[in-house]
Amino acid sequence: MGPRRPEVEYISLQRLRHQKQAGVNERTKEAYNCLERLANVAARSGPFSITFHKSAPHIAPSGDPRDFLSYAPYWWPQHPNNSNTRYIRKDGKRNPDIRMVKDQTFLQSFVENVLHLCLGYHMFDRASYAEHAVLLLKTFFVDEKTRMNPNLNYAQLIRGSQNKTHLGRGEGVISSRSLIHLANVLPLLDSFHGYQAIQPAIHAWFTQYLDWLKTSPVASKAARASNNIFSWYTAQKSTIQYFLNPHSSAARHTLHDYFTKTLPKQVDGRTGNQPQEAKRAKPFHYLVFNMQAILCLAELGESMGMNVYSQQPLVHLAIKHITTFANSPREDITQAVRCVETVMQAADHDNCCEPFLKKAHQSKHKDKLGGPKNAIPALWSNHV
Repeated sequence: MGPRRPEVEYISLQRLRHQKQAGVNERTKEAYNCLERLANVAARSGPFSITFHKSAPHIAPSGDPRDFLSYAPYWWPQHPNNSNTRYIRKDGKRNPDIRMVKDQTFLQSFVENVLHLCLGYHMFDRASYAEHAVLLLKTFFVDEKTRMNPNLNYAQLIRGSQNKTHLGRGEGVISSRSLIHLANVLPLLDSFHGYQAIQPAIHAWFTQYLDWLKTSPVASKAARASNNIFSWYTAQKSTIQYFLNPHSSAARHTLHDYFTKTLPKQVDGRTGNQPQEAKRAKPFHYLVFNMQAILCLAELGESMGMNVYSQQPLVHLAIKHITTFANSPREDITQAVRCVETVMQAADHDNCCEPFLKKAHQSKHKDKLGGPKNAIPALWSNHV
């Protein structure tokens, strides 16, 4: 079965800096060792580009290999032997041929390696990590032949005769949610001279991508959604706003609108259930998936001094509902562990988190919680 790849989370750089000042202790020794291993692997990996190994017909309809492409996962050909058939939706049943397009895999691998290099550079002061991070960033964002265009016009594209526009869907914004990690940790490279040389180009890319999020017809569908799609859209938008200008009020306004207007519509104030996610074919997965986006937003807000956990009890209530699945034999409850740990650190008012975590670490899926990638959050968390 093996360890699970961690989902995107917002890392508190303040807590990370405090941990560096505190140095290695018994609680964090394994995390330091694991980060060093991950950074060493990352220093030998890449470069990455969505243009690599790309061939027809799995190129965006624009014909530009630099345009990100992914296929809608739950859509299947109505008549498999007819190349001009319609595609129909089967919620919860992934079409395996979506793997023929590797753009999301390349994006995730790129982000993951840059993440480990940035963290390694900060914690161990090794310039070699920063140098390789700059190489990866130049290839993916700067070099004209290999850079990804700053849009998701063809993400989660529905194939078939009914797609007359040949564009992707608003749901495609979740394909790039790993960009949250980049916007989060790139400030750790600010003092490195090699990064300073490409920083204007990196900021220009994110500025253009943010403009796409706010103005494009495809992204506008995500902006009008009300479920996990909107949560991840908002997590990207606010994180990038904060990255580009931490002194601006833009990110704060985005977060305030989400927590005052959207979250009360997503989370039942009596039960903590998330009705829009609970109605899906895999309800527990989607309850957790939206929760992961909510906590990205909450952790960003906390980093900005917004006191989200104390002012927004719906966050804790939603986690409390998720912990009620602890005894469900059909669910892999380990996928909720990082969410529960995060809320436990901030706001476990009625001690619902500890029993859930104990159950998860004793479950048949406990091996998914292992591995170095799942160990390093101890560097910015108190309860790992």
